Amino acid sequence: MNVLCAAAIVGWSLIVPPLGQNNQVVEKNAPLARWEIIGTYDTAAACGKELDKLTALLAGNVSYTPIQARVLAGKCVTADDPRIHSDNFEAY
Repeated sequence: MNVLCAAAIVGWSLIVPPLGQNNQVVEKNAPLARWEIIGTYDTAAACGKELDKLTALLAGNVSYTPIQARVLAGKCVTADDPRIHSDNFEAY
């Protein structure tokens, strides 16, 4: 299998950081292995579109709940990114 085909199979994951301290603080610097996958997509564009849609829903809020803050800190990564599938606790 060539590299291009392998990349096409991988997919993308929309992830959000964990909550800490009584579920009130978003741990944006937590290792990606602790982040929660909230969606998977075939392309980076589809993942980014979903993230944009979610963050647009929150636009204009004066104060964010911890759950909303998690979404705002969300990011798209390749589904095979070793940082989300390992016990490597180095923050990225």
